[in-house]
Amino acid sequence: FFCCCCCCLMMSPSKIKLEQALVAAGLAIVTLGLAALARRTKKKEEFEPYDLRLGLTKKKHKKIKWGFMGAGRVAHDFANALKVVEGAELHCVAVSSGLERSENFAKLHGFIKAYGSYEEALKDKEVDIIYLSAMHSSRVEHVTKILNAGKHALVEKPIAITSDDAKQFFALAKKKNLFLMEGMWTRFFPAVEKARQFMDDGIIGPITAVISDFGFDAGDSGAYPKDISNVRDGDPIYHSSLGGGALLWAGPYPIAAGLLPFKTEAPQRIAASGVSDSVTNVELSCAIGLNFKTPGGTAPSATCTDNMLNKRIGCPARGACVSLFTAIDSESTETTTYIGPSGRIVVETPSHCPTHLSLHLKSQGRGSISSTHFHFPLPSLPSNAVTNADNNYFYYPNSMGFAYEAAAVSRIIAAGLTECPQYTAEECLNTMNIISRSRELVLQH
Repeated sequence: FFCCCCCCLMMSPSKIKLEQALVAAGLAIVTLGLAALARRTKKKEEFEPYDLRLGLTKKKHKKIKWGFMGAGRVAHDFANALKVVEGAELHCVAVSSGLERSENFAKLHGFIKAYGSYEEALKDKEVDIIYLSAMHSSRVEHVTKILNAGKHALVEKPIAITSDDAKQFFALAKKKNLFLMEGMWTRFFPAVEKARQFMDDGIIGPITAVISDFGFDAGDSGAYPKDISNVRDGDPIYHSSLGGGALLWAGPYPIAAGLLPFKTEAPQRIAASGVSDSVTNVELSCAIGLNFKTPGGTAPSATCTDNMLNKRIGCPARGACVSLFTAIDSESTETTTYIGPSGRIVVETPSHCPTHLSLHLKSQGRGSISSTHFHFPLPSLPSNAVTNADNNYFYYPNSMGFAYEAAAVSRIIAAGLTECPQYTAEECLNTMNIISRSRELVLQH
């Protein structure tokens, strides 16, 4: 430092000014570069929801009035997210346990009305759609009442305990010309919407394989029952009479992810193996294998002229296999990978509510890959969001993502349609068929 100072003292004033100007210019360039980098880092990736991309709906629409049946943890998270959805009104809430709990939930979130029974909410002529988050052990009673009351319905996962029940629900909704959808919110996240677009554009060619997993440890939030004959003892996830088990509680996520590239096509074969609890008679984990007669996705579009598919000399795609895993006794990595002859699309962890996506394109030769990563930040927390009993805004990860699903459902209803292209009735029924068959295979041993 001393030597540098001596050198500066010996320099002429003009040279010193020149040195200072060069340093200032260099700092300015660095500053501009950092600012540009910051802008690139903060830039949101563009995506267009599938219903808008197909021209089925419009961004601007009439107000949609929501009624809630259930006021538990998921309902709290959904209500907070719904507050950022344009045209959505938190109209009323009802619980089966009485008016006091409904009033408390309504006051907390700003609902206009509170009811002490589901029947009262269903009689409210102003309600456009019911969000059902009550326990799925009573799905037949609740969904049937909602549809018979002439209300549209968004039903939390699983939509039913059996595939036969689900078929009856959709048949009734069709008869009544009403919207009915299982709350597969994953399909509406921008990362998944983008993955779908890549597959529709044929970026990686026909989809020949899918690998997806979703497992969590139920013991993180609920207790194993000491008295299995008492349904109020322990977490409902362990009670078979309440629709417990991995396939109904966690299974819909990887199964729906695995079916995405195949749209409404059902698998040719379903194989399943798992571990069940001999005490509670629920499946704790399950590995599922599906085979499809034809590959998923679409053929490469004109935008893929430089794609490796044009240089392939191997066997053409003949079909597809799907490998799935779900569990309630262990936490898995939770990613979904779509594989084609020209690369991979990876929905990053947590893939049931993702904010990151990566595209890996093959070059000539094995292992030669170029990767691009995409980030889709969640919607901003609304100013009127409220905290829960744990003093957090949400009970579950990335719950602001409920806004994507709620916005799409609102657009669909406003357009007079009865299903979302992101997750159709037929796709939901395919998922339920796989769940029902897999449960049979795992629990028969």
